[in-house]
Amino acid sequence: MNLDVVIAGVGGQGVITLATVLTRAAVREGYDAHFTAQSGLAQVGSPVLAHARVGSPAGPSPKIPRGRAHFAVGLERLEGMKLAPYLSPSGRALLSDEAVRPYEARFRRQRYPSREQAEEAYGTTRVLWVPARELARAHGPPALVSAVMLGVLAGVTGVVERDHLVVCLREALPAQAEAEAEAFFGGYRYVTGRDV
Repeated sequence: MNLDVVIAGVGGQGVITLATVLTRAAVREGYDAHFTAQSGLAQVGSPVLAHARVGSPAGPSPKIPRGRAHFAVGLERLEGMKLAPYLSPSGRALLSDEAVRPYEARFRRQRYPSREQAEEAYGTTRVLWVPARELARAHGPPALVSAVMLGVLAGVTGVVERDHLVVCLREALPAQAEAEAEAFFGGYRYVTGRDV
């Protein structure tokens, strides 16, 4: 089983943390896994993009070719919309229903995309909208959005064991481990409808 995931958001949302936790948990299960990330001025809210690959073996390069990703995970609407070219025809977009105008976009006359425009980029049948910020706030600060979306990804794919993901999430962010784990389970419950 292979899992290719592209992830995007803005600085401070935890894009790189999400990719790190996913690949570490996959390696614990014996998979080959790696990721690469692109970030510029992430500290001031600029776009962040990560590619994560899991398999036996994973792809030859950490970068996922366009049209090949199984899942596109957007932690913010505009950046999530930019992932559409990476998604395979049978892939699915998991998009946070959060609108955060990235830092760079504040200086352009670029219109912020509506939810309908984001769906149009993917095709409506391939988008699962997640109220990630609302779910995150139930357990702490908005920065927990990445933990929520990791829980959603776990519930949808099932490729990497849920409990391994939680262990790696706790290890990655020990100071806020409980809040991260609760946010993760909030996302997992949202998509599976199952209690944990």
